[in-house]
Amino acid sequence: MRRPLTALLVLLGALFGLLGGRASLAEPAPTPPSIPTPGERHLVILHTNDVHGQVAPRPAVWLEGVNPLPDCGGLPRLAARLRQVRAEAEAAGAVVLVCDGGDWFQGTPEGQVDRGRAFMGALGAVGYDGMVVGNHEFDHGVDVLVDHLQRAPLPALLANARDADGAPLAGVRESVVVERGGLRVALVGLLTTGTPSITHASTRDLRWEDPAAALGRVRAALGDEVDLVIPVTHMGVEEDVALARAHPDLPLIVGGHSHTFLKAGVREGGTLITQAGAKASVIGRVDLWLDGRGEVARATAVHLDLYDELESPRNEEVDRRCAAIGVRVAGMLDEVVGVLGRPLRTTRRPLVNSSAGNFIADLMRERTGADVALHNRGGIRTTLRAGPVTRRDLFMLLPFSNHLETLTMDGASLRELFRRSVEGPRPVPLEFSGVTLEVRRDPGGQVELLGILGPGGAPVADTDTLRVTTNSFLAAGGDGWSALADAPGEREVDLILLRELLEVGFDRGPRTPSVEQRYRLLP
Repeated sequence: MRRPLTALLVLLGALFGLLGGRASLAEPAPTPPSIPTPGERHLVILHTNDVHGQVAPRPAVWLEGVNPLPDCGGLPRLAARLRQVRAEAEAAGAVVLVCDGGDWFQGTPEGQVDRGRAFMGALGAVGYDGMVVGNHEFDHGVDVLVDHLQRAPLPALLANARDADGAPLAGVRESVVVERGGLRVALVGLLTTGTPSITHASTRDLRWEDPAAALGRVRAALGDEVDLVIPVTHMGVEEDVALARAHPDLPLIVGGHSHTFLKAGVREGGTLITQAGAKASVIGRVDLWLDGRGEVARATAVHLDLYDELESPRNEEVDRRCAAIGVRVAGMLDEVVGVLGRPLRTTRRPLVNSSAGNFIADLMRERTGADVALHNRGGIRTTLRAGPVTRRDLFMLLPFSNHLETLTMDGASLRELFRRSVEGPRPVPLEFSGVTLEVRRDPGGQVELLGILGPGGAPVADTDTLRVTTNSFLAAGGDGWSALADAPGEREVDLILLRELLEVGFDRGPRTPSVEQRYRLLP
């Protein structure tokens, strides 16, 4: 049976950990599932997204002030809870579908076994009806994903990307029609068209289609064959809102990619948009009640927590596969490699440097002797507490297999690069070392880069020549940083992985990350 969770944990979880939404829409208050009225049919959609290889539970670090911290989630716990909730809903007469919003394996050591194929095998045992392909599924290349799907088949969905010849990717369908309990529901997979700029270069050879147009095409082909169409997306809340505006008759969009905890969903017009955070921390549940005409009369969304371990029912196949993966990575990864004098924290706030970003960028510059070091915020994937650090912790912090590249830029090019990182309606903040950015924010909130101070505090002139170290993802133009990809001249390549760089950084003993703020706000 399930052990009860105290009201304190529920409250603190809501306050500190599960608020990650970046949508500007108001979340409705959670409504518990109700009983169908006569003539209604009840459909339950259980959904996950951005599992990112999370085999093991992880400390619930968002529960600040709770000691000891409980652990949360992990694929075996998620699979058991899904099995329990599904059985309960079906016993009550509901039709149940299970879907996933993409990014399956990248993010943990366990998720990288066989470049993700072993974890995909475990996911396949969960019992999903449809799973959209996420951008990180392509991290090892299109061919590797196609090979994985031949060896570890999943109900993979992707409607808006095809191969260079215009054919669907092998092992992937645009949609799947699930017929259950007299209902025919189509799940359609849609992926952000920004994928080629944030993953393996081979995705640039795919033919990408606007998601709204692809959904319209698939819906037209399905016609009257289905009672309901539900997009399962890996695009983020903002793109889901745009999709709902383009298709205002959609009752539901199940999303992923932005790691947003939409505890009760958000609404755009008549469309309910849901997402279940990340890292197998919660399960999303949507209850739809269809009237006699097949129209959705009511819809509610909630999150189901994964703080507690279920003794029964278990998904034995998921347990077995995850245990086998764990054996392959244990030992070496659990070795303590260093000690942190203060926590490594991340941030999404503009014009704020994080201790994690400072630590990584400082070690990059220390390694190469460059004038400036740059790292993308999106590549830093977790926080670490002060104290002993294991090799596993470093993998969780920097899961991507990026190495160092050092290039040469003049001051004018560096200035334009930093302008993009702070100015405009959609800046792309960077973590950096070696410089201070002088900025001004006007009363309307607009930011202007006024100048760059170099390592010695002197202004960087447009004609200055600087050595700039970055990671291989940014150096290849990732996140749209063409200024780095197009920088002229020879590059110095250091094949050390960033997480190994951090491990080497502990060789001299405990490290205390800098909390220095490297933005200077001027009037």
